[in-house]
Amino acid sequence: MKVLKFIGKFFVSIYMWTVMFLSAFIILTINLIALFFVKPETVCKTVQKMLRIMFKLLFIKVECEFPEGFDFKQSYVIMPNHISFFDIPVVCSTLPNYTFGIEAESHFSWPIYGFFIRKYGTLPINRKNILSSFRTFEKAAQNMKEKNASLLVFPEGHRSENGKIQQLKKIPCKMAQLVKVPILPVGLTGLYALSPKGGFFVTPKPVKVKYGKPIPVSEYESLKPEEIAKTVRQRIIELSEDDITPDDEKA
Repeated sequence: MKVLKFIGKFFVSIYMWTVMFLSAFIILTINLIALFFVKPETVCKTVQKMLRIMFKLLFIKVECEFPEGFDFKQSYVIMPNHISFFDIPVVCSTLPNYTFGIEAESHFSWPIYGFFIRKYGTLPINRKNILSSFRTFEKAAQNMKEKNASLLVFPEGHRSENGKIQQLKKIPCKMAQLVKVPILPVGLTGLYALSPKGGFFVTPKPVKVKYGKPIPVSEYESLKPEEIAKTVRQRIIELSEDDITPDDEKA
């Protein structure tokens, strides 16, 4: 019985990864061509629609929730927790407006993907060079003002090994203070059960993206980066419907 269950999970996972990567290739190729003719803001909407189709093919129901009275025209620094390989496409399928990101310089040398993110407006960052990092933040602030765009950043830096939230890095919080827009905490639910870090098996399950109440600039501009990180982290814990609080932090 266990052998049959293993075989079933294996073939389901083969299907999931195959559809995932084929869909990603198609989405990137079509929208890369589109970027030569239309603005990234338009391509963002197309990517979202195509990602939603991909998740239907994967039998993954993506639920999204925004707080009452949410301003979809406002720029934000969007900060979700980071659990799975699927986090980025799941979040990107639900973004409230045109949003770009910041990625490691090495990603820009990847075939197709690297060219796409450069054309889309993603900014490269050298994490080992502080001066270079702040120049990237300054460019991000400029782009957000010029394009009325939001910025997506995963403040933990890396995916969680066990589904529990990690400590947030101070750099994304410093960046928020620099760009001076509200911070939008986001709680992800179901991603660890779907596909944990380092695992091959993918189990089709519902996932949820819950956007919290934005944290106004006036509430965090005078705080230290570590204080901002602590506040955002607690908001994310409250938004996720999974138990993402580390065991050693529980009372």
